[in-house]
Amino acid sequence: MKFAIYHREREYAREVGDPKLAEVDTATPEEAESLTAHMGPTGTLAVPVVPAPQWRGVFFDGPQPDQDRAGEEIPVWVVYVGDQEAEPVGTVYHCHEFKAAEALAKRMAKDRQLELVHEAATA
Repeated sequence: MKFAIYHREREYAREVGDPKLAEVDTATPEEAESLTAHMGPTGTLAVPVVPAPQWRGVFFDGPQPDQDRAGEEIPVWVVYVGDQEAEPVGTVYHCHEFKAAEALAKRMAKDRQLELVHEAATA
């Protein structure tokens, strides 16, 4: 696991701008602190490095051709949460009405606090 190394004495750290002294890859924070103890005059503090979350957005696209039960071609709009490559990361919702799909996309974006990528047009 990766750990960011900081000065242990927090008041001293604030005085010197709280710089990150290093990043080390060890099994435990105690091991990271013992390996880097020489870096800080007051000892070191190991904090787990958490990777930044990947970007997600709500995608609203269409119309795309689909068929009804009688075999007639009908338009369909899709709404889904996707990654930066516009690949779905969960359920893809298919809507047969533009307004319903648009409302769903806006609601999902608001509820999940994600950016809305609106690439749909009316049929």
